[in-house]
Amino acid sequence: MGDKERAVLLENLAESTQFLISSANSFDRGYEAEAKRLAVALRVLLHDTPQSHSLLGLLGVKDQIRFTNTAAEIEPDNLLPTLGLVTMLPVGGSPRYVAPLGNLPPPSIRLPAKFAVWWNNDVTKDKSGNLWSRKSFVLSLANKEGGAHVDPSLNDKYEALVRRNGLAWLTNNPDGSLRPLEGRPAAASVRQITYEVLDTLQRYSSLLT
Repeated sequence: MGDKERAVLLENLAESTQFLISSANSFDRGYEAEAKRLAVALRVLLHDTPQSHSLLGLLGVKDQIRFTNTAAEIEPDNLLPTLGLVTMLPVGGSPRYVAPLGNLPPPSIRLPAKFAVWWNNDVTKDKSGNLWSRKSFVLSLANKEGGAHVDPSLNDKYEALVRRNGLAWLTNNPDGSLRPLEGRPAAASVRQITYEVLDTLQRYSSLLT
C-alpha cells in the first residue's frame, strides 16, 4: 500500500471514528434510534463481503489487534436468557436495558479477543434459545432497521427480540401488573459494541497513524 492510499484510509478511519463518537453521545442522551447509525459506521469499519472490504481490513490491522470484550459467556446449561452485552438499570425510576460501557460486573471483564472470535461468537441468548453475535446485532440494525436501507420483512428472530420482549424480563406497573423492560436490547447491544470498538482503537492508536 502506498503512502497516499494509506493516508486516505486513515482519514476515513478518523471520520468513521468521529461518527461513532457523535452518534454514541446522541444515544447516551436518550436518542435510541441513533443505534442505526452506529451500526452502519461499525459495518464500514468491520464487515467484509465479496463485494466490499472493511476499513480496518484494508488498513491491515483487523486481524492483528485484539478487541475489547465485555460480554459474559453464555452458560449452555442455563435455560434463562443471557443478556450478553447489556445490563438492566433503573433509568428515570424505571428499569431498562442499557449498555454498561466501562461499568462492568465481574463476569463481563474478559481478555481482549481476536477479531473472528469477537465478531462471530454468540454473546446473547433470547427466551426462545435464539443466539446473537456482535455481527448479527450490527448487521440487523444496519440492514433491517433502516440504518442503510429499510427491510420491511424483519425476520421472526429479530422481530421477537425487539418487538416481543425477546429477553423476557419484566417490571411492575404502579397497579401491580407486569410490563416488559424499557429500551431495546439490540440497540443497547450495538451501543456497547461501539464502546468496545472505540476502546480498541484507542489502545491500538499507535498502529493507526
